[in-house]
Amino acid sequence: ISVMMVVICHHIFKTMYGLMILEHIKVKISMARHLWDIEFDRVYKEILREYIDDGYDIAEAKTLSKKDTKEIMQEQLDFVEELYDNTLNDLD
Repeated sequence: ISVMMVVICHHIFKTMYGLMILEHIKVKISMARHLWDIEFDRVYKEILREYIDDGYDIAEAKTLSKKDTKEIMQEQLDFVEELYDNTLNDLD
């Protein structure tokens, strides 16, 4: 019976540890996504303001701003990926 209790406790520990790790990963991913969304919103609002100041109507300004923001964010992502790859290549 004591061996069975040890096995059960070990199984429970592994399960709880796995859930803790999974939760930790979710927090990291949601934090990164949250920061990315904050940056997206900041850039979007800045570009939207520029389009409105240039005399575009609201609907057109929103459409153009969203398109431009997506392009800018993709360029930032490409830059980060390139920097990461170059850093890894320099380490080799």
